[in-house]
Amino acid sequence: MNDTHLTDVEIEYLDNTLLDHGNDESILTVSELDGFFTAIISGPEIIPPSIWYPVLWGGAENEPEWSSHKEKEKFFALLIRHMNFLVTTFMHYPTEFEALFMVNDSNENKMTIYIAEDWCFGYMCGVDLGQWPTLPDEMDVYLEAIRLHGREDNFERLGKLSIEEHQQTVAKIEPAAAKLHAYWLERRTPTVTQLRRTEPKTGRNDPCACGSGKKYKQCCLH
Repeated sequence: MNDTHLTDVEIEYLDNTLLDHGNDESILTVSELDGFFTAIISGPEIIPPSIWYPVLWGGAENEPEWSSHKEKEKFFALLIRHMNFLVTTFMHYPTEFEALFMVNDSNENKMTIYIAEDWCFGYMCGVDLGQWPTLPDEMDVYLEAIRLHGREDNFERLGKLSIEEHQQTVAKIEPAAAKLHAYWLERRTPTVTQLRRTEPKTGRNDPCACGSGKKYKQCCLH
């Protein structure tokens, strides 16, 4: 099972695809996708691709009209690989987890500013999809670290923070995500291992799904 880290080129491909095919209700950036997937693999219940995949597009009716079945398979395979990478990281190296925050280097303070809002919006979307129950106070404080940046009704609070204070709140997000994953993992049955693709694989001699009329091995398999 492939759980290797996506390359910069692959991350850019996912980011561009989400943006090109997105809408007001969909996941629009790879940062938001990373947050969404982090919540999906961290919650109290396993959420299968048949449930979370339509949410990427703001509903099944908004899924892109792919140029070919091969293009959709490539996109879906990268999604599963990134999710598997997150699963492996949280299961075996939780202290090494690094969220795909957006970064702003061009500012008058000459400092790297991590922008966590997209990531946190994605995470809270995953929380909502998983219908997380109310957490005990000692754990809700970790979710609040993410919720602060992931709900529009907190923007006024964020707007009153200095850049330094804002970055201090961002620094709490990755450790909070690790704490939340560990909390639900102890209470979840069965234990999450790695996710497998759920789309049926087209056989070499099957008709190609792109509609060309040719066999798959003579068409999009090339």
